[in-house]
Amino acid sequence: MMNFLLQHQFWVAVVLYWVFSAAISAMPVPEANGSLGYTWLYRFLHTTAGNLTTAFGSRIPGIKPFILLLLLPIVFATSACGAHYQVHPGALNQADSVAYDTLLVAEASIQQAEADYQSGQVSPEAKDQINNLVRLYNVARTAWITYREAAAANAPADSYFQQLNQNLIDLTNAIKDFATNEKEVQQ
Repeated sequence: MMNFLLQHQFWVAVVLYWVFSAAISAMPVPEANGSLGYTWLYRFLHTTAGNLTTAFGSRIPGIKPFILLLLLPIVFATSACGAHYQVHPGALNQADSVAYDTLLVAEASIQQAEADYQSGQVSPEAKDQINNLVRLYNVARTAWITYREAAAANAPADSYFQQLNQNLIDLTNAIKDFATNEKEVQQ
């Protein structure tokens, strides 16, 4: 059941919003001489729920078609189900597959940075940063291989996974920093 809900997050949100809106719509209308606190709460909740026709009554004629027109692009722009991650064939688990993807992207980024350096498109000072990226990539790849070996042997892999995760974060941050620094140098 939980997997179904996670795969259909948009529609779960729509249903929850509808239930929330229905509960707000069921609130009794405040009396003219009623509590100011309840009147404020009533209007606030109706506005929050997006139920403008109830919140403003007939003060805004023709609001229903307008709301429908505003919601149509949102509905058409969303997919029916959430994105599904495809685990690579041969991967031990999803974490192994995601780490592999991250290393592939990092390798491509490093190759592009080296090519840009060779062609003179990045500053000469970037060589040290590129060497650092290569070093961090090698550390992360070694951690990935160690994690895979531990997971394949059914050994406790939690500490290896944490180290792999930290190494991938460090590598990703270094790539972002490199890209940011080069943009600043070029400007």
